[in-house]
Amino acid sequence: MATKAITFYSHRDGPNPWKNVILFEELGIAYDPTYLVFGEGSGGVEHETFLKINPAGRVPWIKDPNTGIELTESNLISEYLAEKYDTRGIFNVEGEQNKLLVKQWLGFQAASQGPFFAQALIAQHKLKNEGSTKHFQALVKRTITTVDRALQGKEYLVGGKITLADIAFIPWDRALDTILAGDSESATAEQREKLWPNWSAWHNRVMQRPSVQKAVQIQNTEQGKK
Repeated sequence: MATKAITFYSHRDGPNPWKNVILFEELGIAYDPTYLVFGEGSGGVEHETFLKINPAGRVPWIKDPNTGIELTESNLISEYLAEKYDTRGIFNVEGEQNKLLVKQWLGFQAASQGPFFAQALIAQHKLKNEGSTKHFQALVKRTITTVDRALQGKEYLVGGKITLADIAFIPWDRALDTILAGDSESATAEQREKLWPNWSAWHNRVMQRPSVQKAVQIQNTEQGKK
């Protein structure tokens, strides 16, 4: 178990770092967060000070003083934390097939969920482009449909238990009210439950984990929400 707190660069709003916070809380890992903002200004992820630490100008980023390891990319960080500190095997799965399926879903989350959800947000709330918004919202819905189909008859994505694959989707899915705002069939949680019952039950199930609730509480506090 970690004896020194892990240095953790995050930001308050973007979803990706919060999947790592769930791992910190679930596994009881001490961490020391620094919250950056978007952009090139002081305290920004693209400011020269942070670019010296992570040339990609992205968070999350960690440095583990217990091992000397430095890493970016949220799913890779989660895999590292589980490998080093999941002494109770909370996120472990048995068999090569299941282990590869966890990696498959982590890849799908990083390649499909994250980018499509982010572009839908940008199209609607920053660019205010109706055509692009509809395009990316359709990709968001296709992504959820994929997960919903995979969950048919199952409580979790892999191995009948909670894994990193399930945790990885939660922070972006929590933003769906904003991401799908204005969509005629999926703008509300009630609509999404009807469209994707497997996905909805799974999302709510994972959301009830104490570590997820704690991460939500921390984020709300950092954002100044009650």
